[in-house]
Amino acid sequence: MGKPSVATVYGPVVFGKVPCMFYKETEDVNEPILVSTGMFMNTDVKRIVAKRIVLSGHPFKVNKKSAVVRYMFFNPEDVHWFKPVQLQTKYGRVGHIRESLGTHGYMKCIFDGPLTQQDTVMMPLYKRIYPKWNTAIWTGGLDKTIKEAGESKAMVIDMD
Repeated sequence: MGKPSVATVYGPVVFGKVPCMFYKETEDVNEPILVSTGMFMNTDVKRIVAKRIVLSGHPFKVNKKSAVVRYMFFNPEDVHWFKPVQLQTKYGRVGHIRESLGTHGYMKCIFDGPLTQQDTVMMPLYKRIYPKWNTAIWTGGLDKTIKEAGESKAMVIDMD
């Protein structure tokens, strides 16, 4: 509640900042529940929708600016694969992976400043995603009829 969010949908093009309201269906068709209100963003074909995940590990041995990190990876192949990706810590340090240690995913990392033992090492990863495409197109309103893409006749689907 109260956090700004952005949603992506396939729908008609709307130009400008147009207000919108999102409703949730209920048992009584005439009384939907208001879920959210907001504004449409401008239509931009260059906007990318990205999903973010964060891998985290813990310093095992700390020596000033370098540290051995564990629990982020569990084999040396993954350490070598993600070696070019920048690391961040909970307390604001920035670093990178120097080398893999052993066969259990431990890695030696170097940071821009001294690291503490209670710090957490994080690696943010991003992936481009696309909105889900549903082939069922709503043609009616309250009678719950839909039209399959490519078909001209309407079929009734029971939503219960």
